[in-house]
Amino acid sequence: MAIPTSTTTYGKLLPTKALRDATLKDDKLCGFKYPPQATPGNGYFSKSSGMDIVNSSIRSLVRTERGERFMLPDYGCNLRKFLMEPMDETTFRLIKEEIEVSFRRYLKSVSIGKLQVFETKQNNIDVKLFCSFKDTKGFNFGVGVRI
Repeated sequence: MAIPTSTTTYGKLLPTKALRDATLKDDKLCGFKYPPQATPGNGYFSKSSGMDIVNSSIRSLVRTERGERFMLPDYGCNLRKFLMEPMDETTFRLIKEEIEVSFRRYLKSVSIGKLQVFETKQNNIDVKLFCSFKDTKGFNFGVGVRI
């Protein structure tokens, strides 16, 4: 069997600028909404984008215990272990350190400006994060997470 040595091109060739623009990645963030909730028409896997995906990524990281995620054993913050600890300055400092280490490892594009930890009346932990993107100046946002 002979190997063809020529190539036939049909149609018009695209200019190199059009080829380059078509291969660039889209800057818009998109992914699955967390936590999964049933929505009409989309089922449990609804798509979110923009700040919704950033907020859900932060909530997911803070609520996840290390070892819970398959193939990412270090993903998470291990905050449930602090629920039965005395809520004093040492515990709050350890919680903040857990969150900061996880952010440096898994959310490198987000910087934490202010991090507050509170104990609720139901013995839960409330975490309030005031964040910004490292590459943009002046755009700040807040996320609250309850453990």
